[in-house]
Amino acid sequence: MKKLMFALALVSLVFTSAQAQKQLGKEHNIEVNLNPFANFSSDSSSTMFGGNFIDGTTLKYRYFLDDDKALRVRLTVGVDNTTYAYKQFDETTTVLDIENVDSPQLNLSTNNSLVGIGLGYELHFDGTDNLSPYFGFEGSFSMATVKHTKQMWGPNEAAHIGEYDKFVEWEYSNSQSVTNFGLDLLFGADYYFNDAIYIGFETGIGFGITSVGNHTISTQLINGGTSLSAFNIEFGNPADENYLSIEIADSFVGDLGFDAVTDLMYDEYIDGDTDTVLNTHPNRTGNFMFGNVFNASLRFGYLFD
Repeated sequence: MKKLMFALALVSLVFTSAQAQKQLGKEHNIEVNLNPFANFSSDSSSTMFGGNFIDGTTLKYRYFLDDDKALRVRLTVGVDNTTYAYKQFDETTTVLDIENVDSPQLNLSTNNSLVGIGLGYELHFDGTDNLSPYFGFEGSFSMATVKHTKQMWGPNEAAHIGEYDKFVEWEYSNSQSVTNFGLDLLFGADYYFNDAIYIGFETGIGFGITSVGNHTISTQLINGGTSLSAFNIEFGNPADENYLSIEIADSFVGDLGFDAVTDLMYDEYIDGDTDTVLNTHPNRTGNFMFGNVFNASLRFGYLFD
């Protein structure tokens, strides 16, 4: 119903704004993306920042040098940090084949951040009094970082295997960064409802280069200190006490998907016969793209002197 009402409001504005006047030059402009058909659910598991009606993570500023020329700057900033309790305090569990052990509360956390900037130029055409079509170009840079952490409870020494009263709380993390450079040739149009407010669309063609950083495994005691032995007991060969002091291979090349919530955090394992770290998945290290670029959202802007 909300979507229908919004669509009807847009139609009404289109037919009642015949006297609106578009930019004349020397104005400033602030713009956000409007998602009239977004999923209004509060569940953000499908996208990094959810399906919000207004995309507040991206703001665009334009300065009109003249009625047909504009400089543009686009800034994207977003953070999404979530904590889950996957084991409650005093919840009975099975730890290393010991049944009915009371464990502490253990959490998972996901930390995602994104920052990006785009700089560009637009050349506008006559259009109509209300409509301002344009083409332009924009160069962009963005960086996304992801860090997922899982808390654990277990022995930190070989002698404590099976002695749950000597278990310690520790955690391990998987983190990675991805950078992207892009250059787009754009076509769009702004439709002014009045002298200050407009809505528009934009599409074009462009190319992008994505570089995927190594993903890094780290481990520590929750209260500080080293948990290297606890990590190696959990993932390595606890029967070999010499192995417990070996540093983990903490940097793996390329994009290896990980997710604390689905327990896909550490996808390496040790071959007990050769003591070799193995992995069965190809890791994406980069990407080059040339093709269509399309902003699926409506652009909602405000023009001011």
